[in-house]
Amino acid sequence: MLDLTNPLVQIKITSLVCSTVAIGMTFFRLYVRRGRYWYDDAWALFSLLALFVQIASVFMHVPNPAELSKVNRVAAYYILATSFYAVIWSARLSILFSVIRLEPNTSTRRRLYWAALALFLTVCFLISQLFWVCEPEKGWKDLPSPQCTLNKEVAICQLVTDILSDALLVIAPLRMIRHVANTSLRRRLMFIFSTSVVTTIVSLVHAVYILRTGGTKVLVAAIVEDTVSLMVANLPVAATAAMRAAGVKTGPETEDPPSLSTLRFGAKSGGAAKSQDGGGLTGRWSLWTGGGRSRVGKQSVGSTTLNGTSTFKADDDVRDDVGLERSERERTTAFRLNELRSTSTAEEDPEEWRGKSRVDVRIDVDVERMETARDVKAPPV
Repeated sequence: MLDLTNPLVQIKITSLVCSTVAIGMTFFRLYVRRGRYWYDDAWALFSLLALFVQIASVFMHVPNPAELSKVNRVAAYYILATSFYAVIWSARLSILFSVIRLEPNTSTRRRLYWAALALFLTVCFLISQLFWVCEPEKGWKDLPSPQCTLNKEVAICQLVTDILSDALLVIAPLRMIRHVANTSLRRRLMFIFSTSVVTTIVSLVHAVYILRTGGTKVLVAAIVEDTVSLMVANLPVAATAAMRAAGVKTGPETEDPPSLSTLRFGAKSGGAAKSQDGGGLTGRWSLWTGGGRSRVGKQSVGSTTLNGTSTFKADDDVRDDVGLERSERERTTAFRLNELRSTSTAEEDPEEWRGKSRVDVRIDVDVERMETARDVKAPPV
């Protein structure tokens, strides 16, 4: 019978319960995103694999750590400690790349890529710190269940990096969410992406245990922290899929926010053409969806006329990604633009665009799916 007062048993139960939920959410996320994987899904998968390694290191002590050699006991601790960093920081990178995938602004995406590099270098530093703090201390390796006593510097570094990284993950999507015209959808997205604060709260508890008590509570808090981080990383996809299954409107037939509510139209200055009837700007536009390909990027995916009621005809290779029914794929689908707001920025490129300005027009609309219309061909840009 299990002795629930045994610290090793407590660690194993915590790992089993929390990891089961995190693993289930990750598999659900990968199932929902099947066929449309991007870097955020890759980081979530890496975090999942690191979690499996962590579980293995925890259960290496079964049934009695004394049955393991000293080298194996020390190795089990190091595997557990490094996998903790791998799980939590790859989960954070997954969240950040989810924001990058959905962010339509080129300059903002570029800055977020640099932020992702900073997060990667941070986890490398923290893992290195673990070894240079623990290796000089020899006494802990002789214990029946070895655990390095981490000093105040480690706790401070963990706490500062946790707070800064989680603050970044909360702030990063704000600009994108602010431009979503649908108020209820905007609020849901704000709530989903702000759940990174939960990780910060758990990390505070973890840091307190490192500073005050040490021992088993540090490992329990660490396991809870990294599994919660992986759950939070999967929450945007899981929550959107759950709301869609419950019949809650999350956007017009897409997998992830902000769906078709954000379009991006790019052209050289003066390079866009007016429609034949003078009813609006006609051109090729790139579609950013969470449920289609994570980010189609510069690929032209369809043609549209930007006026009161806009028509969209998807190219053959992306019709699956924009949620068109099979019966509609050979026809043009109409959308009503209930609200239209646009911002434009001009960038000078001294090498390629000398004397010309590149205009990126971002159009945020509240899209309402209408009846299927006849095919309307728009003149090319």
